[in-house]
Amino acid sequence: MKTIIFSLIIMGFHLDLIAQRPDFSPQCKEAMQQLAALAGDWKGTATMQTQNGPMTLDQSEHIEWKLDGLLLAIEGIGRQKDAIQFHAFAVINFDPFTKQFKFKSFVKEGYATDAYFKVHQENQFEWGFDIPSGGKSKYTIVLDPEKKTWYESGEYSRDGTTWMKFIELNLTRN
Repeated sequence: MKTIIFSLIIMGFHLDLIAQRPDFSPQCKEAMQQLAALAGDWKGTATMQTQNGPMTLDQSEHIEWKLDGLLLAIEGIGRQKDAIQFHAFAVINFDPFTKQFKFKSFVKEGYATDAYFKVHQENQFEWGFDIPSGGKSKYTIVLDPEKKTWYESGEYSRDGTTWMKFIELNLTRN
């Protein structure tokens, strides 16, 4: 009987805490609006440097708002002759406690990354992560809303100082 009473007290305390949680959604939605130009459907090419030389893919990016503007969901697919070579899904949100964007991505090969995401200025973004086996990866995105273009460059560095470009995307908004 004591266990049941104790459980009810704990559950009541937990529900009371949930009821008192502050609503950060207005602050988060406002911050997320810095990313509004990314939303939509984009198509073009991605050129990757491989061991066998450059490989060009037909690239598409589908980006849409979720949770009433609290999340931006991104799905990227790269095809070569109708075969999917690249497939990723990511979400971006704004963390009201750290005052930073969070970027979580997943790829078809089964791994995921927790990346940083920064707004450098209007329509210019950077995201990246540390590679578990060593080195760093960073991606720079520049949007031109008037021309409806997206340019992205991905770079790798072993030491965080010297960078080598390994992918380039040139997309247009549909």
